[in-house]
Amino acid sequence: MRNIAPVRALTRRSNQIKTLALVVAAIGVFVTAVGLFLRVVEFVVPANPNYGLYDLLRTVTLIAGIFLLLLALGLAIRAFTWKVDNDLAQIMGNALATQLPDSFTLIRNLSRGEIGYVDALLVGLPGVLVFRLMDNVGIFANEGSNWLRQEGGEWRPAGIDPTRECVADIEKVRQFLSRRNLGDTPVYGVIVFMNEPPRTQLMAREPVVPITPLSMLVVNLRPNYLAKDRIDAAKAQAVIDALLPK
Repeated sequence: MRNIAPVRALTRRSNQIKTLALVVAAIGVFVTAVGLFLRVVEFVVPANPNYGLYDLLRTVTLIAGIFLLLLALGLAIRAFTWKVDNDLAQIMGNALATQLPDSFTLIRNLSRGEIGYVDALLVGLPGVLVFRLMDNVGIFANEGSNWLRQEGGEWRPAGIDPTRECVADIEKVRQFLSRRNLGDTPVYGVIVFMNEPPRTQLMAREPVVPITPLSMLVVNLRPNYLAKDRIDAAKAQAVIDALLPK
């Protein structure tokens, strides 16, 4: 199995955001300086009929400058905290590498504007498999799309909703492929809990999206995603090329 992550593309995007943050910060400093200058040096005296408009102009200028500085700060934080890989996806990829043949490709840490962020996708002759990776610890029950967690011997709302998140990712991937004339590619999903029993225990009844601990991932995929080949190698490669950021 090929195990890849679009590190270069994500690093390039991070650098682009850093550059944008620098430009926005420079503009923000200039606009703020103009606003402060207009506050200190009054070019229109209070007795002038246009003083109200002048006061509004310098206030708006100052507020705009501060807004740009805050925007630059937000962009900088986003750029410097941009993850070029996913630790959980790396662990899963290493586990799958010894169990799946080279006809499969795992794409980790996918981030595309049209799709959003996806933990990982597996592309092979059976189609596309979207992963939602969970690092939660505890006893969980999944019925349909509902999630409960056992606390103190009682079942309470789990406070997580990986089913909804995974279904949303599946739909976005389907739409993405459809726009590239690959809409007939089957897209599946799976929720993988990375911690093993007894730290994490799972119970499921007719789940909307299959759930599994990492150690049983391939075994639990055999009745559905891995049951048969659905596309040829050329289409699988076309899907990979479409998904990977350029």
